[in-house]
Amino acid sequence: MFSSEVYISVVSHAQEDMIIENFSNFPKTLGSFNIKLSIIDNTSSIKLKEFCSKLDLFYYSDDKTRGFGANNNKMFSLLNPKDDDIFIVCNPDVIIQKEQLQGLVYSFSKSDYDISTVKTYFDKESNYVDNPDKYFPGFFNFAYSLATDKRLHYGGNENVKNPQWISGAFMIFKPLAYRRLNGFDESYFMYCEDMDLCFRANKLNMKLGYDGEVYIEHNTQMQSRHLFSDSMQWHIKSAVKFIYKNRFYNPLVIK
Repeated sequence: MFSSEVYISVVSHAQEDMIIENFSNFPKTLGSFNIKLSIIDNTSSIKLKEFCSKLDLFYYSDDKTRGFGANNNKMFSLLNPKDDDIFIVCNPDVIIQKEQLQGLVYSFSKSDYDISTVKTYFDKESNYVDNPDKYFPGFFNFAYSLATDKRLHYGGNENVKNPQWISGAFMIFKPLAYRRLNGFDESYFMYCEDMDLCFRANKLNMKLGYDGEVYIEHNTQMQSRHLFSDSMQWHIKSAVKFIYKNRFYNPLVIK
């Protein structure tokens, strides 16, 4: 029987306890899919290395601290997935149930999407769902959202099938698409690199998708919402970079 590899890239910045809690019982196979959970460690945690060794997971650390995009680009180059494999970028604070993982990889493998994501609960118990209807923000949109925590660049269509951009917390790629885009722009250390990648994908007429039939849970810490945090400063720098880099576009319409 033909089997595809599903590579799941998880980056740790001293998040070994979170990764161990969220990924300890991760499946190795699902039907015809071989699941390759892969960890790149920016802090060379002995605890995390031992965890990966015990479960026979791919583990990489070279004592370098990289940004979000650079970490996932490095992982992609190390794993070198074939064109008919699946490459998933996944935050360490994401929880995926086995049946949901099986559903999402099966659905994506049968789709014509180049990049996709799934329904994301910030809090499943209260039905708090990330808005999938995302548009590229302009300067005013960024400034307003950072000041008020309200997103003018989010639409109201909960059943959107082809969002303009997808959150980097969980992105599903065809490896050919990732290669064609040369991955993430590593000049972003954190934040907006997902928008930037999707903006470039739109310009290349790639197909972005959203599957609302399966879900993940994202227990986000929302560090970028804290006014004087390093995360907020990175967010502001990345927003300015995104606006400057893509300044000649209509923020709400891409044809």
